[in-house]
Amino acid sequence: MTRTTGRINRRRLLAAGGAMALGAGTLTALGGCSLSPDGGGDGGGAGDGEGEAPELRRLVEEGELPPLAERIPTNPLVVTPVDQVGSYGGTWRNALIGAGDTFRLQYTVGYENLVRWNLDWTAAEPNVAESVTVNGDATRFTFRLREGMKWSDGEPFTVDDVLFAFQDIAMNRDIIPDTPGHLTAGGEPARLERVDDHTLELVFAAPRALFLEELASGPSDMLTRMPRHYLARFHPDHGEDADAAARELDYSGAVELLQDAMYAGALWSNPALPRLHAWLPGNAVGDGTRVRFTRNPYYWKVDTEGNQLPYLDGIDFEIVQDAEVLLLNVLQGEIDMLDRHVTTTRNKPVLAAEREAGGYRFFDLVPDKLNTLTVMFNLTCRDEARREVFNHRDFRVGLSHAINRQELINALHARQGEPWQVAPARESELFDEEMAKQYTEYDLDLANEALDRTGWTERDGDGIRLGPDGRPISFRVLVGTGAGKPELADALELIRPDWRAVGIDMRVQNEDETLRVQLIQANEHQALVWDGDGGLDTVNTPNFFMPEWGDNSAFCPEWYTWLATGGAEGQEPPEAAKEQYRIYHDQLAAEPDRDRRTELMREILAIAKREFWTIGVSTALPGYGIVGEDFRNMVQETYFAGTFPYPGVTNPEQYYIES
Repeated sequence: MTRTTGRINRRRLLAAGGAMALGAGTLTALGGCSLSPDGGGDGGGAGDGEGEAPELRRLVEEGELPPLAERIPTNPLVVTPVDQVGSYGGTWRNALIGAGDTFRLQYTVGYENLVRWNLDWTAAEPNVAESVTVNGDATRFTFRLREGMKWSDGEPFTVDDVLFAFQDIAMNRDIIPDTPGHLTAGGEPARLERVDDHTLELVFAAPRALFLEELASGPSDMLTRMPRHYLARFHPDHGEDADAAARELDYSGAVELLQDAMYAGALWSNPALPRLHAWLPGNAVGDGTRVRFTRNPYYWKVDTEGNQLPYLDGIDFEIVQDAEVLLLNVLQGEIDMLDRHVTTTRNKPVLAAEREAGGYRFFDLVPDKLNTLTVMFNLTCRDEARREVFNHRDFRVGLSHAINRQELINALHARQGEPWQVAPARESELFDEEMAKQYTEYDLDLANEALDRTGWTERDGDGIRLGPDGRPISFRVLVGTGAGKPELADALELIRPDWRAVGIDMRVQNEDETLRVQLIQANEHQALVWDGDGGLDTVNTPNFFMPEWGDNSAFCPEWYTWLATGGAEGQEPPEAAKEQYRIYHDQLAAEPDRDRRTELMREILAIAKREFWTIGVSTALPGYGIVGEDFRNMVQETYFAGTFPYPGVTNPEQYYIES
């Protein structure tokens, strides 16, 4: 048996031109690209439809299921196994912490976008789409769907499903008030046109050179998970009494149900929703203490010998109470593969010591993280006085000098890492030493000098500086619980005394992950912390450097709203932020030349460096996961990034358990 062990180097691959395949000037057709995770395979020819799981074969023989050849597409996607062709059977034992811990489910079970990243993270490849063609200026994307592909209930997946998702839901302002950012260009929504029964054309008003990369990244699968034949009955334009139908499923009405489908919540709350995934949930998350996913008999991928995937019968996600319980499960050998919650720096010694007893080994995750802790003051805070304080650059500089980064590194990260601001990683071609190191010196005198330059020098009886409204400068920092990042709150507790020593009162606000997101979306947060993505893939993940769509631009949500609506809504940003937005959306996003895009991103970073929007603490830590000794076809190393949907990118459908 051979195993993929070669170290990956995204910077080297990109420098060699791997990502250039996505440039509109050079990419004219993706149909001939490899469909396999390691570059092998030819995307067709191996899908003879002969191999299938024993229980499915039995159902066929009993007349309860159509033959395999009638269940999979004429040209199924061929996946090359990482180690070798596997065998059917077994269950992947996994876990969630609480019913709200569903974020990674979509990356684990549901990464079935029209296109997907290859395992090297260098090119987007066809997935649900059999092929993709892009015109010369990246304004027209032609998708060819797989003939004969079916939803998990056996109904055909067709052009009409994608049109329904696009026109009836995503572009319907009565349902979704804002057009999804990746479906707009030049200030206008895209158009989706039917060419024939299996072909669609997505047309933008202006060049969209990064569109396929965006479509392959993250949960950008809204066009491939909304079955028209199921959801139309709940749509006011199609169902006779859509609201009543939605209320039968405990929604307040049709709009709420369709929004839940649009934003993927329905995937985990409604097991009856047909899908294109390899495994199907038997119950809703939160309904009981376990969610069991079982094989989709209509899954549309095969291995290189034509055997229908997935190999594994199913996945069991046990709902545990907390990380301590999950750690115990891992140590007792009750988890087959996991990279979350318990795979921390703090736990690594005990996990290493118990490897043999627990029957698992480690695999490596190369992080795209920017930092271990990114502090984001809400520069569009609802409270005017706090907004004025947060927007003063010297306020942020002063608090940066008042962070004892080495103490945090020693106490929380086992002495791994170095003081670091929010900046590209050393391995990135956009690395800037000065940007990474500015204001990282721990010096309370320097901190006080910077804070004094704000003019808020008067203090109350407790030594807290008085702000522009005469009140003590005090704010809450939002931290999400259940996100598997306990070190964020721990770091704030270490930072708080130093900030108080320079006259700033900070309090930690712990919130459930769902509520945390709601507060950000409503612009009701004062400040927050996260680690942050974009250390390697900065061009596609600019959110921590400039106003951008999504929860990650939490340092200025109302600036983005103003920019995206042409000033109709939100708060007007300063000129520096306007310039970043103009460079990114008017130039970079339309630029087919990759080197030129890199230079434009360098201009955006220079502004971020000068303005110092956010504060960092230290370099990102290398990640790792655990995998059972008999759990096969998992790579030894891969990327961990917000735009690289791991583990979905490693093709979980080809995992198997060696008996």
